[in-house]
Amino acid sequence: MFKLSAFFWLLLAAAYSVSAHTYLYRLKVDGKDTKRGEYIRPYRESTVNSPVKNLKSEDLRCRTSNMDAKATKILTLKAGKPFGLEFHETSDTSRFIEPAHKGPVMIYLAPLESNGEGNVWFKIFEKGFDPKTKKFYTEELMATEGKMEFAIPEDIPAGEYLMRTDILALHTAGTENGAEFYPNCVQIKLESEGKAKPKGYAIPGIYSPKDPGILINIYSPVTSYKIPGPPLYSKELGTTPKNQDGQPQEEDDKPVRDKPQGSNAIVPLINKPCNGRKRKRHFK
Repeated sequence: MFKLSAFFWLLLAAAYSVSAHTYLYRLKVDGKDTKRGEYIRPYRESTVNSPVKNLKSEDLRCRTSNMDAKATKILTLKAGKPFGLEFHETSDTSRFIEPAHKGPVMIYLAPLESNGEGNVWFKIFEKGFDPKTKKFYTEELMATEGKMEFAIPEDIPAGEYLMRTDILALHTAGTENGAEFYPNCVQIKLESEGKAKPKGYAIPGIYSPKDPGILINIYSPVTSYKIPGPPLYSKELGTTPKNQDGQPQEEDDKPVRDKPQGSNAIVPLINKPCNGRKRKRHFK
């Protein structure tokens, strides 16, 4: 696809060691840091920051050693109220990720009772490439040592959820299966009066190796970027996003988004240190 040889991409992949990767380290709620890994689905400690590259793998959901909901505590959050997320390269460094690992950040929700299986995941945040600054969102997070602030949209219904953070690194994305995904899942109980019914999608299933936001050469000038995955849910657009002509938006019609959408914006935190389910509710 690209003029650069496959050998070039192999050299790039070899150049970045495991220490250059990342994972969700902790959260910050009401001004207090949680413990490392608290409320987060258990890490595979030997490969805690290793990426997922197989887009058909169930590891793409939460990159965890244990998908049993009972293995993780549940964190109570309020819709519309900001809280912090903090990513680390390793447990003994405050660095977010190796600087060459550029790409977008996305956040999804799924009902906890689903355990992430089926058409249950909906996207509540995405931010990719800013054509004005010519930077990917991960570059902004590098400046804040992986700290960001986020609020779940106020119209998302109350309940228990898996909140999936997903960082995509594109430094070796010039060949198929070269892109690196860094997902983690937090177990939350959301307090809300919202009534929205977002459409759900399956993970794995939302990404394809040839998606333009996954198969891309970032070493050629980037002027725009299409964030991969399903349409972003937003209150303004309702449960079924529409295109510029007012028609229901298909996934292939999804516009390029360079800024956070609606009330669910993430912003970096600069110079601040930063878990019996009876009734099933699936979003369709």
